[in-house]
Amino acid sequence: MNNIYEHLLNKKVSLKENTLWYTMGTLCSSATSFLLMIYVTRILGVDEAGVFSISYSVGQLMLSIGWFGTRQFQVSDVNEEFKFSDYLSLKLLTSIVMIVGCIIYSFFLHFNTYKLIVTFLYCLFLICDVFADLFSARFQQVDKLFLSGISYIIRILGYNFVILISLLCFKNLILSIILAMLYSMLELILFDVQLIKKISSVNVQFRIEKIISLIKNCFPLFISSFLTTFIVNVPKNAIELNFDSSIQTYYNIIFMPSYIINLFCMFIFVPLYTSIANTWLNSTKDKFINFVVKLFIFDILLSIFVFFGCYLLGIPLLELVYGVELQSVKSSFLILIIAGCFTSMNSILSYIFTVVRKQKFMIYIYVIAMVLSQIMVKSLTLKYGILGASLDYLLGIVSITILFVIGLLFVLKDKKGEKNE
Repeated sequence: MNNIYEHLLNKKVSLKENTLWYTMGTLCSSATSFLLMIYVTRILGVDEAGVFSISYSVGQLMLSIGWFGTRQFQVSDVNEEFKFSDYLSLKLLTSIVMIVGCIIYSFFLHFNTYKLIVTFLYCLFLICDVFADLFSARFQQVDKLFLSGISYIIRILGYNFVILISLLCFKNLILSIILAMLYSMLELILFDVQLIKKISSVNVQFRIEKIISLIKNCFPLFISSFLTTFIVNVPKNAIELNFDSSIQTYYNIIFMPSYIINLFCMFIFVPLYTSIANTWLNSTKDKFINFVVKLFIFDILLSIFVFFGCYLLGIPLLELVYGVELQSVKSSFLILIIAGCFTSMNSILSYIFTVVRKQKFMIYIYVIAMVLSQIMVKSLTLKYGILGASLDYLLGIVSITILFVIGLLFVLKDKKGEKNE
C-alpha cells in the first residue's frame, strides 16, 4: 500500500487532469442527494422517504457549521500562515458544535424518537464530509487536487452502493446509515489520512489565538453559507411542523431539480470567475459592467430554456424515476424551478461581491431574506400546502437577487475613476 501512496504523491499531473478528476468527484457528490432519495423512496416508501428528507435537510444545515467556510481560505493560504493542525483543530470543534446543533434543531422541529435517531446518525455520517473537505483543501494547497477527486469517487460511490444494498437486504434506514458511515470512515482512514500524513504534520494542537483568527477570517463565508441553507430549509421546516412525512417527500422530490439546475449553471459559469476578477482589476468600470450584463443575459436565456424543458418533461421524468404521482404538484414544481434559476444568478452575484470585496454586505442580504421567508412561511404553508412552501422559497430567493442587484448598483455608482484598481 505504501508504494501506491508514494506513486500517487509523486505523480505529475496537468491542470486539466487535476480539474477533470476533481470535477468527476464533485459530480458524484452532487448526485448523492438525488440518488439517496430515489433509493429510500423506491425501497422504503414515501413515509420513510419523508423521514430521510427532513434528516437530510437538517444534516445539510449542520454540515455548513462543520465546514465553517474554511475551504476557500485554506486553499488561498499558500504561505501557510496557519498550520494544517490549526485547520484540523477547528474542524474538531465545529464537528462537536454540529452534533449539538443537530440535537437542538431536532427538538425545535418536535422530532419523534425515530426521526431524532435517523437525524443524529446522518449528522454523524456527515462528519466524514467535514474532514474530507479539510483533506481536499490540503491536497489542493500542494497542487494535488486530483487526489481529492479520486477520494470523492471511491468514498461516495462506495457508500452509495453500501446504502443501496443494505436497504435492499435489510429494509432498515438506520442500519443503512450506520454501514455507510463505517465505510466512509474506513475510506478516509485508509486513503486520505495516509496521504495527508506524508505531506503534513497531523497533530491536534489547540493554538487558541490561531483558531480565533481562523474563525474571524472565515466567519463571513460561514454565515452566508449557513443562512443560504437555512432559507432552503424554512419551507421544509414548516411542512415538518404542520404535515405528515409523505408531504415532505413530495416537496423534496420536486425541489431536487432546482438544486441540480443551479449546479448545472455553475459548471458553465465557474470557469468564467477568473475572467470576472481580471476584468474588475484590470479593465474600466464600463467594460466590467458590460461583462456582467452579458453574463446575466446568458443566465436568463439559459433559465428560460431550462424552464420550458422542465415544463414539458420535468414531471413525467420525476414520476418515472421515483415511482410516485406528481401531476397534482406541477405548479409547485415550476415555481421551484424558477427559484432554482434565480439561485444560479445569486451564485454569480455572490462571487461578484467577493471580487469587489464587499463580502460582509452579503450577510445583511441573507439575514433580510431569511427574516422575510420566515415571516411568511407559516401562513403560506398552512393555507396552500406544498404550493405555499414553494412560494415562500421563491420569495426568499428573489429577495436575495433584488438586494444583490441594488447593492451592486450602489457599489458601481460609488466606484471612482475609470480603472478598477
